[in-house]
Amino acid sequence: MKTSARSRARAWARPMVASFRIGARTVFAYRSEAIVTLLSASLMASLNGLLWQAATRGRPGIAGVPADELLSYVVMAWVAVSFFASKVNEDIGRRFREGQITADLLRPMSLQAQCYCREVGRACATLFLQTLPMFFLGFFAFGVNLPHHPQTWLFWGISLLLSHAINFGLSFLVGLAAFPLKNISGLTHVKGTLVSIFSGALIPLDLYQGTLRDVVFMLPFHSMAHTPTSIFLERDVPVAGLLAEQAAWAAVLWLGGVIGWRHAQRVLTVQGG
Repeated sequence: MKTSARSRARAWARPMVASFRIGARTVFAYRSEAIVTLLSASLMASLNGLLWQAATRGRPGIAGVPADELLSYVVMAWVAVSFFASKVNEDIGRRFREGQITADLLRPMSLQAQCYCREVGRACATLFLQTLPMFFLGFFAFGVNLPHHPQTWLFWGISLLLSHAINFGLSFLVGLAAFPLKNISGLTHVKGTLVSIFSGALIPLDLYQGTLRDVVFMLPFHSMAHTPTSIFLERDVPVAGLLAEQAAWAAVLWLGGVIGWRHAQRVLTVQGG
């Protein structure tokens, strides 16, 4: 029985590792695209940083947040975005349009697991080509406040992985929308806008007040950039609780993806056939 269990584990591990390698190699193979993406993201992060730098000049802070912490928040939120950014919704939409999605039904692992392993590989490659360069750019250009405790780096890393899982879950669900909608370009833009606004990447969530703030923190978006950034800045927050909340959102969205994929297979039509 042990041998059989090991054989099944290896049978599952091989396609997972293969998908991971494909994701990483895709980024390294198209280094020029990664560099262009890095330059674009760095430009957006720098402009956003300069905007908030100008807004806090001559002020001790905004909305009770010290000026230096607010600037560090803005930069680190963009660093988080560079890591968890996913193209899985675009990939699924393209595979649906081209009819390649039918081949995924024959693979030994589910489309969801296949896409996730590939996106983790892509994120690991992106870590070196985009995330770390953006981090050092923010540190030298804006003086990002670094953590005082070594364990904070570990918690931040775990939080980034969970934020990636949350964004993957959302992106996968958007990708599955291609089955009933046939075209998800508009929905992809909506998802990107919601992530930018409600994750804390574009506007620090500390500035949200009243009912809007309550609504924002009821959605999964804040767990994607706001949470890892708050952990990195060592704010007075319950780290274990925040990580548990991220894990819960990741699990809920994964389950939603499982249910959505099962339903999508029943209504799959390619080129009207």
